[in-house]
Amino acid sequence: MTTAPRIALVSDIHLSRARPYFHANWEILLQELVQEAPDLVLLAGDIALDAPHREEDLAFARAQLDRLPAPWRAVPGNHDVGNNIPDLRGEATVTEARRAAWLRHFDEDFWALDIGGWRIVGLDCLICGSGFAAEAEQAAFLERAVAEAAQRKVALLYHKPLCAFELLDTEVSQSFWYPEVRETVLRLMRDGVVRLCMSGHLHESRDRLIAGVRHVWAPGIAFVQDIAGEWLPERHGRRRVGYMMLELAEEPRVTLREPSRMLNIDIGNWLRSGSIGHYGTLAGSAPYLGLLGRQD
Repeated sequence: MTTAPRIALVSDIHLSRARPYFHANWEILLQELVQEAPDLVLLAGDIALDAPHREEDLAFARAQLDRLPAPWRAVPGNHDVGNNIPDLRGEATVTEARRAAWLRHFDEDFWALDIGGWRIVGLDCLICGSGFAAEAEQAAFLERAVAEAAQRKVALLYHKPLCAFELLDTEVSQSFWYPEVRETVLRLMRDGVVRLCMSGHLHESRDRLIAGVRHVWAPGIAFVQDIAGEWLPERHGRRRVGYMMLELAEEPRVTLREPSRMLNIDIGNWLRSGSIGHYGTLAGSAPYLGLLGRQD
């Protein structure tokens, strides 16, 4: 009997040589994955801490990913290339230049990979709605990748969850895909082609069936947001640091991992105060540079 591929789904690492606020959890993750011995590591974005303002964060993050003990593939997050256009909360938005910086270090922002009986398609959800030429190129690529999947089941990987609870949710929020850019993906779901959707971004773990499609949210590695649930809207996710292990059988088996050694750093007070950029400025001109020991 063929063994189902084992995949580690990891998100929101927020790596930076200059500002290594969350680096301890990354080192613990590396040790955990040596023990897990996955066939593949999927990274659902926000690899870097603040790449839209500091490309060196991307370079450092790229070098760190090469320390993973298994093959890996990544898609960008808003902290890698900038947030969707239009911006709703004061973040840097995606630009052609910021996307080009990602491509310099990661080669591609949308891709397809076959493993076992599945085809995984990685997407850059931050360019959706941008009007960039790459947006149309990605849509055409997705159509081809799905059409050529043959008998394989299709899974999608992107940074932001598609929606909160319903595929036709109309609320506009930068926590999710904007309603007007979901249609290409929704059609594939209605056709029964896409069976699994994987994302990160919210620093919450959740595994839910929506309109017959499995939607898995990976928790963040770096930090949590409002662990007590005192003020952030309730999304029915679990707010702890960790990662997911998936067995890509006929029906995916998903297991949440929350290593006890990882630090549940809660930055909810920063977000509540109205400035999501605190961690990008507190270190000034990088006084922590060199404290990591490793310079790779």
